[in-house]
Amino acid sequence: MICISINQESRRLALVDMLNAARQADLLEVRLDRFGKAPDVGELLANKPKPVIMSCRRAQDGGYWDGTEQERLAILRQCIISKADYVEIELDVADDIRRFPPSQRVISYTNLSETPADILEIYDEMKTKSPDVIKLVTLARTPEEAWPLVQIVAKATVPTVVVGLGKPGVMLAILGQRIGAPWIYAALERGMEAYPGQPTIDDLGSIYRFHEIDKATRFVGVTGFGEREIITVAALNTILAQTQSPYRCLPMAVGEWKIFRKVIDAVKLGALVVDADHQQGILQIGAEAHGSAKTMQAADVLIHKGDAWHAFHTAAQTWIDGLKQALAPKFPGDNPLKDRMVVLVGVNAATRILAGEVQRLGGNAIVASFNKKAGQEIAQNIGCRFILFEALYSTMHDVLVVCADEKPADTKKPSASGVHTGYLKQGMTVMDLTATTRMSPLLQEAKLRGCVTVSPNDLLLSQLDQQVRLLTGKIVARADIEKAIPERFREELE
Repeated sequence: MICISINQESRRLALVDMLNAARQADLLEVRLDRFGKAPDVGELLANKPKPVIMSCRRAQDGGYWDGTEQERLAILRQCIISKADYVEIELDVADDIRRFPPSQRVISYTNLSETPADILEIYDEMKTKSPDVIKLVTLARTPEEAWPLVQIVAKATVPTVVVGLGKPGVMLAILGQRIGAPWIYAALERGMEAYPGQPTIDDLGSIYRFHEIDKATRFVGVTGFGEREIITVAALNTILAQTQSPYRCLPMAVGEWKIFRKVIDAVKLGALVVDADHQQGILQIGAEAHGSAKTMQAADVLIHKGDAWHAFHTAAQTWIDGLKQALAPKFPGDNPLKDRMVVLVGVNAATRILAGEVQRLGGNAIVASFNKKAGQEIAQNIGCRFILFEALYSTMHDVLVVCADEKPADTKKPSASGVHTGYLKQGMTVMDLTATTRMSPLLQEAKLRGCVTVSPNDLLLSQLDQQVRLLTGKIVARADIEKAIPERFREELE
């Protein structure tokens, strides 16, 4: 079930929101601590369009209650006597509010600052309070914080709802759905989130395809929570559904590799799509690299087959293909990158990967950065040139690739950060990897100045195409991949 919280300060607005939310939710939570005046519990229950949870949270639990504790407990007792479907009661006061059927008690524990080291012991204590449902709310920013919560979700013997605060918490909600958790929480719409990163009811349907997840569902992990990763989850989920695959995407955070490996083993991932920041480190989990992933010692797709992980790198081929297509009209032939001077701005994993590929294909890679030490290290390892960022404007080159935003080490230095568009010349080829989904200002200006630009949208679709082939073993029409991107993102793409 999906539960939407009603967070209004007046009776009238609360009743309106309850009616609107009931069209999309299975369960409603009425936040009595939000009311400006003492709530009329009887009226709220008499007009409920769906089953309700009554809660009245203290400030320490993220609530707004400013009365006395005795007054708050009296309201919760009134909710139980008035036969609310569920009443949320904090662990430390669970003994002060007795059971009174048919109302069901939700015994809750909230920690807004961390997932405490003794969370498993806390959970065991909650089970001694005769709960109908247990609810845990803690931070889940990293695998280290999420790991004990994953263990609880996987082995719950009492109906348990786990809320991980922050964007990574959606992983716990999806895992809860697979094992049959009583409900998860969602915001009615954007701007009404109970905490930053909470999914909306629309997100659960259009991005995570929540209602399709059950005990038979297997998962493809997708690391990262940026816009590109959200688009990847949505598109892959749509295509996986269309190809009748049992897999759906599971958004994941990456922290310490040892704990991350425990998490992916615990949830039994069948595959993993890796964000740009973790493509070099991901091989630490013990994957066998193939093709360009072996050459570059980096991977963005991992497939679990038999008892082993197999690693591939789809982005590298996507980037190289994009450059080749852009250069082909001016430099026809099988390898238009041969003998081209390619400046790579910024120092990150993409710089290392592209520099190696350009050199391998007979081009001349030049790394440009304010970070002299890191830039020289890449250049030495790859066997290419390094120049300081300022030399970019006086160095001859055919192709400009921005791999990372560049800023001087001394931020007080008057030198401007980023590439100055005034130097761009007609006929130059420009690719901006910091433009994850749409044309960046640099690309827009390059197009106006007669440069050949590599579209971020084309790169995104090409990479999704390769990922789909690896994950499903099927060829999906490019038009179908584009349609798989949710409309609100398609409207923003080039």
